[in-house]
Amino acid sequence: MRKAIFWDFDGTLTYPGHLWSGSLLKALGPLAQEYHITLERLRPGLQDCFPWNPGGRRDLKGAEFWAYMNARFEEIYAALGLPPSSARICAQQVRNIVLAKESYRVRPEAAGTLAVCAYKGWRNYILSNNYPELEQVTAKLGLGQFFSGYMVSGAVGLNKPDVRIFRAAEKTANFPSLIWLVGDNPIADIQGAKEAGWHTVYVSRPGAPPAGAEVTIKSLAELPQYL
Repeated sequence: MRKAIFWDFDGTLTYPGHLWSGSLLKALGPLAQEYHITLERLRPGLQDCFPWNPGGRRDLKGAEFWAYMNARFEEIYAALGLPPSSARICAQQVRNIVLAKESYRVRPEAAGTLAVCAYKGWRNYILSNNYPELEQVTAKLGLGQFFSGYMVSGAVGLNKPDVRIFRAAEKTANFPSLIWLVGDNPIADIQGAKEAGWHTVYVSRPGAPPAGAEVTIKSLAELPQYL
């Protein structure tokens, strides 16, 4: 029997953080202090910025993804007072920061858990709303060896919780008989996977309300006992 586990990336295999707002702030360099720009001032502009946000450009993939995002980043910087030329230069630097290994903190139990799942006969896959180069970044972080394939929104132009990306993921995995989704987003991950007919594991944060998943864990190391 073919068995597959699809893993979300940000907040699941890595610790949740301020990837995008932090990258936009870092790209500013000394301009952040000059224009009094902080994470708190950047965040509102990012709330509906991405293709996977409600009303976002959900068909974007490859170079179109970054062209769209760079334009949005320029708009955010300009709204905070940067001159157009500075906004453009800083926006173009965000991509390199986002793709840098140093921008992520991998959960210490991630590699071991992925290895145990593989030992127990499961094939691991990434299913993420993310930029097109996620496969390369996963390799930089030392996790690439554990995955049999990737389904990334910025590479295929589909976004969770759209059922079509789950169906495309099933095809990528050669239509497994048993599928689990491990993720930290109640809507994109848990609700989307349940609507696709998959089993679900919710990686919970302290104080987070229940997400309606079949299994809720605080550490990835808890997962193998439920498989």
